[in-house]
Amino acid sequence: MNETSLVALAALLIVPKTGRARQLAGEGDIPHMIQRAASPVRVDGVIQERAWEKVWSMDLDFEVRPAGNVLPPVRTQVLVTYDDGAVYFAFRAFDPRPEEIRAHLSDRDRIGADDWVAVILDTFNDERRSFDLIVNSLGVQADSIETATSNAEWGGICDAAGRITAWGYAVEMRVPFSSLWFQNRDGGPQTWGFDAVRSYPRRVRPHIGLFGRDRNSNCYLCQAIKIQGFEGVEPGRNLEVVPTLTGTRTEGFASMAAASLAVSDSATDLGLTGRWSATPNLTLQGTPNPDFSQVEADAVQLDVNEPFAPQFAEKRPFFIEGPDFFQTRRQAVYSRTVRDPAWGAKLSG
Repeated sequence: MNETSLVALAALLIVPKTGRARQLAGEGDIPHMIQRAASPVRVDGVIQERAWEKVWSMDLDFEVRPAGNVLPPVRTQVLVTYDDGAVYFAFRAFDPRPEEIRAHLSDRDRIGADDWVAVILDTFNDERRSFDLIVNSLGVQADSIETATSNAEWGGICDAAGRITAWGYAVEMRVPFSSLWFQNRDGGPQTWGFDAVRSYPRRVRPHIGLFGRDRNSNCYLCQAIKIQGFEGVEPGRNLEVVPTLTGTRTEGFASMAAASLAVSDSATDLGLTGRWSATPNLTLQGTPNPDFSQVEADAVQLDVNEPFAPQFAEKRPFFIEGPDFFQTRRQAVYSRTVRDPAWGAKLSG
């Protein structure tokens, strides 16, 4: 075993915020109040529970791409509510031709070609970083953590369901507060930046949002609407312990004349990955004897007659936490080159 070790330390520098861009949607800084759910919500893609009858809702009234801030070709409605454990989102995506909806049951994070809706959450309201959760019309998820310069893996634990209907499709999402990071307000209300987006692929692929984009500003989150509520909720003090047990066995022919395979090598390996959120925005991770190559099954790629080495998306828990701190316009760190260390530790925040 390679006895090298890995220690990574990431610190987020404090930088002054840019001036707030003009709100083309006319929302200004007035927050939209989010009501607590009056009854339980079942995430099944139906949106018929009584809890959805008296909650905050808003239409997505702006096509922001490729056209700039024009009326969208279809109607989309987003609804938001919450309870003690999670925040809920629902979409009614109306479509005059439901038979043209693009929907596939696919791997997570592989829904870019489909019809999808997304929620964008700036939970610290600092206009620098957002959690993005994307769901297609059949409930398949994709997610990321987005900054002005990077788009990194999130891997949040969320529930989602989608259903194609006679009028379009419906999507429901449940995002546990333990999957998000936000300030602890000691029971007071939270104020978050928020956007909802719909991708509508037909002959072109319009993107439809809650507010118009000011093309003179390169700060997207500065223009997001504000939602307020979530009284009494607290960020999760996530303590995660993920053990791994890996077994390997190699068999081969002892000689060219051998009639059957013989075991040439076998081994078992025990590893552990731990994660603790010390504060809402400071996370400590450690891992003794990690078997990084086996934590997540690699996606299939062909390496025959290819001019470049295969590149796999990072899915391993140790590297998913805070990867945006290490991302630059030119790839300075490719974490998948880190193989078989004796231990690792990382503090990010």
